Formats: sequence, structure tokens, C-alpha cells
Amino acid sequence: MLMLRILTLGCAASALSGGKGWVGKAADLLRQKAPPSALVLDRAPTWEALAASLEAQSTTEEAGFASLVASGRGPPSASANLRLFDEDDGYEPRVTLYRDGSSWCPYCQKVWMQLEEKRIPYRVERINMRCYGSKPAWFERDAGGLLPVVELDGRLITDSVSIMLALEREFGGDRSLLPPGGVDDIRDLMGLERQLGSAWLGWLRAPPGVGGGARNNFEGQLSRVDGVLRSTAGGFFLGEELSLVDLLFCSFLERAEASLLYYKGFRVRDAEAYPGVAAWFDAMESRASFRASQSDYYTHAMDLPPQLGGCSPEAGGE
Repeated sequence: MLMLRILTLGCAASALSGGKGWVGKAADLLRQKAPPSALVLDRAPTWEALAASLEAQSTTEEAGFASLVASGRGPPSASANLRLFDEDDGYEPRVTLYRDGSSWCPYCQKVWMQLEEKRIPYRVERINMRCYGSKPAWFERDAGGLLPVVELDGRLITDSVSIMLALEREFGGDRSLLPPGGVDDIRDLMGLERQLGSAWLGWLRAPPGVGGGARNNFEGQLSRVDGVLRSTAGGFFLGEELSLVDLLFCSFLERAEASLLYYKGFRVRDAEAYPGVAAWFDAMESRASFRASQSDYYTHAMDLPPQLGGCSPEAGGE
């Protein structure tokens, strides 16, 4: 394709100048040396053509599922732009979730799962993450440019934790994800989640040869998390029922498991070393909201470097 572009430029330059400048001469040289395949136009199908081909090959069951999701019904889906749950058709949700278009953002995942678990009707608006494109000017101006953002009854709320607490206040009821004592009962665990996240990123980005202390710090924090999980029954942080604490931890633990395995050769979901953490992953995968928002290991490993400015591989990774 590079040869084709140079040839095109050469022809244009020659036609405009009536002679052969350096571009024209380079084009002549490439014509002599380029294989015939280099002159073939790019015939890759467009995204629209691929979408049409996929639709044509979809089974009746697949088409029915797509229609169900489009109507705001059915199980959780990354492709859903509307979720109505038990509300009637035509119901206008009070909540709009602004999240990333790739369904990968860890902070968006927490809020997305909360909306699903509490069955709060919502709409989805997709916004680029910073390293994947520009954001609308109004979003930068009015919402600060960071994801996620929730619009609740016309009011914009930023920061994932602030959003989650606001949703709990507004939509508590029978589906509260907080313990009886509210936020005060989970402040220590919220602090542990921040410490674990910091330790994970510290080791993930630590250069080889100087990461021993960073690894020890992460293993210490992970052991603390494992101890909390082993002290409860049911697999979740607060026992047998999923809570806001699980949603706070889910994105960091999911990404730590994938990224440290790939870059460091370290297993977070190790049933022998960290049985509580391994049981927590099993419990989370029983939830449809987690399965719908969960990504694969390779995507996590490849998506983290542009977000973090790079990850540092060590022997034993990949």
C-alpha cells in the first residue's frame, strides 16, 4: 500500500509539473521493482459490509437475541444501549451511563454491574477513552472528560465511587448493595481496595531488576485480601451475597490476574496460594452482570499499556 501511495503521488506530481521531479523518479524506480501485487488496490471490506455479512449469517436465535437486547430486555449485554428490566416499553430511564465504547474501562465496569445488579433502568452513551480518540467538547467541559459519568434526573455525577454511592442513596430499597451500617461498615475494605490497586500498578510498571520490593508489596496486599475472603462464607467479601465491595474490587482483581500472568508470570487466581481469592472469582462468575462485563486475558494485557504508559515484562511472563 505504501508503494501504491508513492506511485499515485508520483503520477500527480509528474502531471502537474510536466516533468519528473524526485517523486516522479522514485515512482519510476518503484514501477520497475515493485511486484504486481503491490499495485493491487486495498479490497478489504468496509465495517458496514462486515456488519451486513454478519447479519446475513446470523441464526434465527441470534437475531432474536439481538432484537431482545435492542428492546432493552434480556440478559446483560455489552451491546445494549437501553435497559428497561421490569418497566413497560416506552419508559424513559432516569439514568444515562456514559461509558467507553469498547466496554473495557475498569471504572465503568463497576457502575455498569451495579446498575445491572440493582436492575435500575438506564441508557448507555459511548465515549472514547482518552488514548483511543477525542471526546465531545461538552463532555470535556461539563463532565471533566473522565469516565464513567452518570446523568441522574438531568444532574451529572462523576467519579465511579461517588456515582455508586449516589445510586445506592437514590435506589436503595430492597436491592441495596450496602450492609446495614452503610458506608461506615465498609470503609476499611474500601481502603484495602485502593491499597491493592496501587500495589498492583506499582509492580506492573516496575522495571525488571528493581521490582522485588514492588512484588513483595503486592503479595502482601493480596494476602490481606485473601484473608478477608477466607474469613467469610459464600465467596463474596461480605458473605453469601454480592455487595458494593465486590464491585469495587472486581475490575482491579480481574485485570491484575490477566496482566501479572502475562507480564510477570504471577498467578492471582491461585487456588493453593490464595484460596479465598480463587473462590471469589468463582462466585463472581456466577453473576450474569460480571460475565457480561468481563473481558478476556489477552485484551486486558494489550489494553493496559496505552492506559498506563507501558507495562514492564519480566522473565516468566507471556
